[in-house]
Amino acid sequence: VWQALPEATVLTAPTTSPDGKTIYVTTGMSEGKSNLHAYSVDGELLWQAKPWSDPQTGVDPCALLSSPIIDREGDIYLGDCNQLFAFKPDGAIKWIIDLPAVQAEGWQPVEGHPINALTTAAFTAEGDILGVTNFGDVIIVERATGKVINQPYRLPGLIPPYATVVPMPDSLLSGMMDARFKEWAWQLIFGGNMRSANTPAVARNGRLFVVGSGDKEGVGALYGLDLIKNDTGLALREAFATDIGLGSGSSPALSPDENQVYVSDEEGWFYGVDARSGKTLWKVQTKAAAGAAGVDRDGTIYALQGNAPAVVAVSPEGKILWESDLTELARRQLPSSWLLGEPDAVGNGNPTIVGDAIVVPVIYGYRVSLPGLHMPLPVSSALVAIDKKTGKGIADIASLPADSSGITAVLANGTIVSSLGGVMTSSISPLKKIADAVLPEDLTMMEAQGGIQVVLPKR
Repeated sequence: VWQALPEATVLTAPTTSPDGKTIYVTTGMSEGKSNLHAYSVDGELLWQAKPWSDPQTGVDPCALLSSPIIDREGDIYLGDCNQLFAFKPDGAIKWIIDLPAVQAEGWQPVEGHPINALTTAAFTAEGDILGVTNFGDVIIVERATGKVINQPYRLPGLIPPYATVVPMPDSLLSGMMDARFKEWAWQLIFGGNMRSANTPAVARNGRLFVVGSGDKEGVGALYGLDLIKNDTGLALREAFATDIGLGSGSSPALSPDENQVYVSDEEGWFYGVDARSGKTLWKVQTKAAAGAAGVDRDGTIYALQGNAPAVVAVSPEGKILWESDLTELARRQLPSSWLLGEPDAVGNGNPTIVGDAIVVPVIYGYRVSLPGLHMPLPVSSALVAIDKKTGKGIADIASLPADSSGITAVLANGTIVSSLGGVMTSSISPLKKIADAVLPEDLTMMEAQGGIQVVLPKR
């Protein structure tokens, strides 16, 4: 029913007020623009954060990879490169505090703009604000006042190497975010050159789960952290540190009974870890990509796969149940090509569990394999419903004007809010003229567009 912010990439989950009437969206736009936007569910722009002009004024571009989190009173909490903000529901500032300072080891891609950002905050079991910065500083902040109430704690892992598994394309998100912050965002997505690139998980018993780099070269870790009250406030105690592969862009996810924690690494290994002891209960090879898995009420885990069948389903015991099959949906969308072969569907965002289906954004196109390039030529994009039991594609439930590259939010009344990141289409945009010439019939390659799209269910 409406779209907004087409000039800006949106990569994290849009979030909503407790009554579901306001949608909050973050962007990474350049100086003089706002990076927190509040819309009514009908598409009216209600307010925006103050445009940013320096590291201390306004919400800066690091908000791009941090979703706002909302408490029961409707107050909004959001981190950027070096600050944590609290807003009232009408956009008034509640408080602003500085995040932990950058230390000598901290890689700084933007001269004169310190970055030790949060990747989406969380609420502790006590209702305080939990944040883990890119360089591993863990802070607990009193929600009412903004006071930091824990003793300083930094994850013990080494700074991992620069992520080079997927090189950053020069055309990535051109004009859709502040270009100076692209390299930081790319490294964060792939877990490179920083201790932590993920959102923490919080159990009902108060234990915190954080994915970061390990204390040995070439190893990542899942940390279990406990909050201990003492005379000076809160101290963080390491309950366990479980070795996993390096470079995970995967945030930890908990099983329904909170006995297991799930995470994947950059090589696609998926881990089931005992939430109490930290023991690895199982690991299974998948093609799981960066991004958090979805966990269903029965314990089944659903994860996005990169350049492979869009979604993989894994049992609580670590058995692969199925990989999605979207062949028929792709054939309904696109014709076969004598040059490019059969059409294909590639997952393009985190899976969302809705009733008996998995909803996932996909790209329809044709796979090409050139030296250094193995990806689809994107022709169209849609939200697809997948049967939870079989992995078969059921139907396209909404078309998207661009590739999502992000997260889909489904509200209680069935309204769907899609983030439009444009990562894939912007990355291969230099190939458009060639792609348009070889695509069958009158098809053309999708062009990059950002923002959000809101659709309503048919009645």
